[in-house]
Amino acid sequence: MKKLVSFIILCSALLASIQWRTDFDTAYQESLQADKPLFVFIERRHPPCRWCEKMKHTTLSDANISNYINSRFIPVKLEKHTSIYPEELYPKYVPAMYIIVGDKVIKSIIGYWDTSDFSSDLADVERYLQKESNTSKE
Repeated sequence: MKKLVSFIILCSALLASIQWRTDFDTAYQESLQADKPLFVFIERRHPPCRWCEKMKHTTLSDANISNYINSRFIPVKLEKHTSIYPEELYPKYVPAMYIIVGDKVIKSIIGYWDTSDFSSDLADVERYLQKESNTSKE
């Protein structure tokens, strides 16, 4: 029974994972073609950043958050020092997250945020996107 429960938990965790892209330019072009915002997550792997790891393994692994990001954004995960991405996104601190619509950064989120606080940030983004959508229809 314990093995079955462990298996179910593992499967649900895998299903809840974000479908990361790893190349900024490709993800950016995909976001334009799909007419979806780009969700950029920048981390530091060498040396490992404990807050980046905590953000990935707690907040971004939450089923509600990962499902929301997968459905509403084109997500791309980049390494601060080795990935190629626009200079204006280069963060001073990590983890750093940016929401990009077209050529405009509409939200930047720096540092670790728990699930509740991060959900609030995503709600801010949703309100902005709704407002923009309503404005473009007028």
